[in-house]
Amino acid sequence: MSSQPLMFKGIRFNGMVSKGNLSNRLMFDPKLVVRGITCVLFLSLLWVASAPLAYGQTFGLSIPLGLNRPAVDPGGSAIATIDLTSSAGFNSPVSLSCDITSGPVTTSAPVCTVRPETQVPPANGPSLTITTSNTTSEGLYNFTVTGTSGSITQTVALNLTVQPLSEDYTLSVSPTIAVPNPVTAGSGATTTVTVSPIGSYSGHVTLACLSISPADLLAPVCSFNPPTVTVTGGLPPTSVLTLTTTGPAPTTRLRTRQVVYAFWLAAPGLGLIALSTNGGRRKNILGMLLLMLLAGGVLLMPACGSSGTSVGNVTPNKTYVFTLTGADENGAGPSNTSTNQATVSITVN
Repeated sequence: MSSQPLMFKGIRFNGMVSKGNLSNRLMFDPKLVVRGITCVLFLSLLWVASAPLAYGQTFGLSIPLGLNRPAVDPGGSAIATIDLTSSAGFNSPVSLSCDITSGPVTTSAPVCTVRPETQVPPANGPSLTITTSNTTSEGLYNFTVTGTSGSITQTVALNLTVQPLSEDYTLSVSPTIAVPNPVTAGSGATTTVTVSPIGSYSGHVTLACLSISPADLLAPVCSFNPPTVTVTGGLPPTSVLTLTTTGPAPTTRLRTRQVVYAFWLAAPGLGLIALSTNGGRRKNILGMLLLMLLAGGVLLMPACGSSGTSVGNVTPNKTYVFTLTGADENGAGPSNTSTNQATVSITVN
């Protein structure tokens, strides 16, 4: 009895059927199995890599404040804070790196490092440090900060100038219009002052308002918290500037005191009236005069007190511009006192 091989979905069965007994031997192609496993793995990896994009999940990379020092002496360093944001629930680790992309030819190029090197957004705090040496060539160096997670890559550019610098500091204000704005007389507004070092400057800087325009008698007054900041090699220190205006003075109401005074005025008068009832005609006349005097005093007392609102002197409705300055322990002022001065304005209406 002849037998025919059986085929079932790529698997070949070859056997003989004899006397009701079926003898089978399984035969398969190994290449087909390997190809199938490879295809499944490839599709799985492709799905894992594309899943965040399919749901709109991504992350953002930025350095909102830039480097704390845009220029340094050879051998100096600058730092920055990296801000990672999450979109559509993105919560995968992001690998961070920083590389120099261009700059002068030098044997001691600046070194850029990021710590920590991996962070899960949202996160405001991974720090970036650019370090130079005494032999770093002067010039402008460009850097690229890269964040990578799966198939998503985000970049941001930075640049640093290396050159001999005189040690000093600058003042800046953000926002340059104090908030809220405008304000009513009697209210206040705030803004933030930043003290940025130049070169390797460090010291204690006391802040002040140099001038105000227009210089009205009841113009807003300024105050700083803290009034003195310490400048080091870290992030530039900040201080909160508050601009305070003068509003209407409150009035005092005397109605309660009037009742008390009326009582003490009436007490001796009533006593004299009681005595006059036991006397003669003269005492009766005296009692009547005293009673009339008492009644007139009580009726006129409300005129002695104030129950209205006193307007008083207030800050005029104008726009005021403040120019800021500072002085360190050696009396040195900011380098931008004469040019590109730090100013802030407030409007009163």
